[in-house]
Amino acid sequence: VVQSAVVGRAADGNEEVVAFVQLLKGSNVTPSELMAFASKQLTSYKRPSQIIVLDALPATSTGKILKHKLAESLRGT
Repeated sequence: VVQSAVVGRAADGNEEVVAFVQLLKGSNVTPSELMAFASKQLTSYKRPSQIIVLDALPATSTGKILKHKLAESLRGT
């Protein structure tokens, strides 16, 4: 994983965690494998309900990840 970010998504009157990750070039890690790793490292309420792999995370010119862009991308799903 090169970088990652998480955002919240409304779900059943609560909020769930959705993770976005950028993988190293040539990496063949699947979202399922990342989820399995996260389940061993994080308590249940911190685990993402979904992991989305992107070629690049949206960022400013200084490299700050634009989480609002990630959240907007979830509204269409």
